[in-house]
Amino acid sequence: MAKTTDPRYFGDKAAAKQRRKLFEQIERLESEIRLAQETVTLQGSLLEQRRGRKLGLRRANMLRPLDRLRLKLASPEEAANEQLADRLPALKKRQRLAYRLLRQNLRRKEGLLDKAGRLKDGQQALSAAALKELEALETAHKLEQSSLYNSLLENAKARLLPQAERETGMSRYRQGVDDMEGRLKRMEARQLEKDTKSLAAFEKRQLEKVKRYNARLKDKQAKLRESESQAEHHLPEDVILRLDGLSMTFGGLKAVDNLSFDVKHGEIFGLIGPNGAGKTTVFNCITQFYKPTAGSILYRTREGNVLRLNNYEVHKIITKGIVRTFQNVEVIGELSILENLLIAAHPQYNSSLWQQIFNTRKVRQEEQVIRQRALQVLEYCGLSAIRDLPPVGQPYGVLKRIELARTLMAGANLIILDEPAAGLNDQETIELTRLIRRIQKDYDATIFLVEHNMGLVMDLCDNICAISFGKKLAYGTPGEIQNDQLVQDAYLGTSEAQLQEVTA
Repeated sequence: MAKTTDPRYFGDKAAAKQRRKLFEQIERLESEIRLAQETVTLQGSLLEQRRGRKLGLRRANMLRPLDRLRLKLASPEEAANEQLADRLPALKKRQRLAYRLLRQNLRRKEGLLDKAGRLKDGQQALSAAALKELEALETAHKLEQSSLYNSLLENAKARLLPQAERETGMSRYRQGVDDMEGRLKRMEARQLEKDTKSLAAFEKRQLEKVKRYNARLKDKQAKLRESESQAEHHLPEDVILRLDGLSMTFGGLKAVDNLSFDVKHGEIFGLIGPNGAGKTTVFNCITQFYKPTAGSILYRTREGNVLRLNNYEVHKIITKGIVRTFQNVEVIGELSILENLLIAAHPQYNSSLWQQIFNTRKVRQEEQVIRQRALQVLEYCGLSAIRDLPPVGQPYGVLKRIELARTLMAGANLIILDEPAAGLNDQETIELTRLIRRIQKDYDATIFLVEHNMGLVMDLCDNICAISFGKKLAYGTPGEIQNDQLVQDAYLGTSEAQLQEVTA
């Protein structure tokens, strides 16, 4: 919510305050509707998982007596190897612990450890006698594994059915398997019917909730449309962002000077210029890290509401669907990649403080829905395999993808990328370009980027604005920008007199 109200934006302060309150109420209702709808899908998935676990456990219990019969029918070697595969992991784990314990005791005995139990510097080699003792233990472990196999083989031979009984045993085994499959199918059908009824009842409750929310939403939207005519600022239907006379000064320095341009919905828009041209300052003004000295920043939300961003505090910008990345990768190294995405979704929680304290059903549903969203985004960005790993130590290209995944997790409508290809090699840049194009198409998102890689900009952007010393030099398609003389002078160099003439 804004600290102050711009009288030019709305007739009076009270009306402007009421309008912003309507915006927030509408956004909250739309978030509640989305949560209710996604909860139905999540509930169906949870019921399916629970049904699968129950059937799996039942199958395992029914297979035990059949497995004993199957082992009697198999060859002794096959039966012994199968049982060994089940027992060997636990045995090897116990043997590893015994080996480490003996090695630590030998190191302590020979004075190679400090008081904390760590190896002293330069004292890492055990004596020949100690190494021989460790080798003897390893030999004993191998003999223990061999002895286990021989024991299992002897037991398998003893349990082997006589040839005369094998045909009868095989018939019993097949009959048992058929009976088991039939019982499991009947059990699955009963459970599926039960889950279907449960899901239908749950869906009905959620739809009733959505219906109530929709009624309230229509009322708020009607009030908002009624107030639209009083607002002095409007945007064309195809424009998502408009900078109108934006200026930003730091003391006597004009970082941005009367800059104006439009960003259209669904396009990839590029902002280019030499170092120090004011590009990042423009981003900081849009996201309200800096409060502009003059000018307006108008933005259309995904729901169609037109906001003047100047009236909002920086922490409110992300709730409007505007998400940005930074020149330096900003990830939380102590958390996993999945947890980094979950933090990005924090503004999407609608539960109150008391609901969070008592961990109510609504809180648990929100957490489940948001976690499912995060898993889907990780899959989309090709990060599922490393979701539980920390981002520290990952390749730079992976870190860039994590940042993009975080923007999607935040529910981005306008994604602002500050030099996304910086530090990437050619292959990583190609992969990033493909991902940005996919995001634009699949998420119906508008991309606004600053980039010094002109090859990427010209290949990726639909429209480009070139600036120098905070002033607009040119606006147009990549071809028009490439052929613009002012842009060429700004990048290739020009005389001081010409530069003053250009920026005048």
